[in-house]
Amino acid sequence: MECDTICRYLITNHSTKNKAALSKQLEAAFSCKGTEIRKCINALRSEGVPICSCADGYFYSDNADDISKTVKQLHSRVSKIEQAKDGLEQFILAERRTKDAEKN
Repeated sequence: MECDTICRYLITNHSTKNKAALSKQLEAAFSCKGTEIRKCINALRSEGVPICSCADGYFYSDNADDISKTVKQLHSRVSKIEQAKDGLEQFILAERRTKDAEKN
């Protein structure tokens, strides 16, 4: 999938929060899966393209407030992923301790 095509599409058709496009809409427009859309959105953002998101979907915006809200949302997601990772690591450590105790 060509991510630049999605970028141009968002700039042309979804350039404000009020015109945000759900992933399902983008999937239909580009005949692809949501994972491909998310990979492209991530790649574009990583290149500094201001693709924002809200509950209503993705949109292109050069508005600092829109971008700040998206950054805040991303920070929240990172924090939740970190908590999930920590929980899984705690499980692994507990399992190791249990196995070590059973050996002794």
